[in-house]
Amino acid sequence: MTKRQAQSKSIKVQAESKKTESKKTETKKTETKKTQIKMSQTKTNKSKSGQSKSGQSKAGKSDLSKSQNSKSQNSKSKYSQSKISKSGLSGAAVPKADRAQAREIIDALLSLYPDSACELVFASDFQLLIAVILSAQCTDQQVNRVTEKLYARFPDAKALAEADLEEIKAIIKPTGYFNAKANNIQNCARMLITKYGGKVPQSVEELTVLPGVGRKTANVVLGVLHNIPGWSVDTHVQRLSKRFGFTREEDPLKIENDLQKLFPGEDWSKLSITIIWHGRRLCYARKPACGECPLQSFCPSSEV
Repeated sequence: MTKRQAQSKSIKVQAESKKTESKKTETKKTETKKTQIKMSQTKTNKSKSGQSKSGQSKAGKSDLSKSQNSKSQNSKSKYSQSKISKSGLSGAAVPKADRAQAREIIDALLSLYPDSACELVFASDFQLLIAVILSAQCTDQQVNRVTEKLYARFPDAKALAEADLEEIKAIIKPTGYFNAKANNIQNCARMLITKYGGKVPQSVEELTVLPGVGRKTANVVLGVLHNIPGWSVDTHVQRLSKRFGFTREEDPLKIENDLQKLFPGEDWSKLSITIIWHGRRLCYARKPACGECPLQSFCPSSEV
């Protein structure tokens, strides 16, 4: 074989090789396109299937909703059929209670806690006032441990007014926010002496002039000492009132106004304490014990 013949043969081999590679490339492209078409068809079918299922689901939910509404209309209490989240804090979802519905819940609470009462320990009007101020963001049990030591050293307004502020802080530190609380209770004691002759006043207006005393504190003091009607809207009353559908408000004063409209005045103080008891024992802020609650069958926030 001559040199020219060898070169010609080599060129032919290379040409055939290129043709083979070109055919392979075209075959791969064709297969890729087919795969893409199949995937596209699959997605389309799934989408149609999903829409069909969604339509069936919506129809099922609609039928279920109609069935539940029908049962609710035949129920003795429409209110008791309503279910919302455990938190009960979504205003738009909470069914607003009327007097009869609210009474149903309150009567159950009163039966559950017939002995509900203020759990703070005190020996005088002054000591109760100071204890309530200290109870902000603190349990009554902790306050009682602290006031036992505090009143052993400073049993009355005069003694507390003249006390060393740092000593007061050291004693009440376990209640939290002790710097602010120490200033408040000492200044409160001083104002009681200078403005009210050392006596605890008997009206909300006079009490709320004192340092550290708001409407909640004033209503607790007046309700416990003199049975003067008033709602003590603390964190428990605020939370449970919304869960029960008594209010949709966030502001304590507006909540108080809503509660006043639902219940007779002579019950306000007792109901405040009873709701607080339930909030401390079962209807917790984060994980309410709905499964253990006797109100689960008609409470609008129960998920049991």
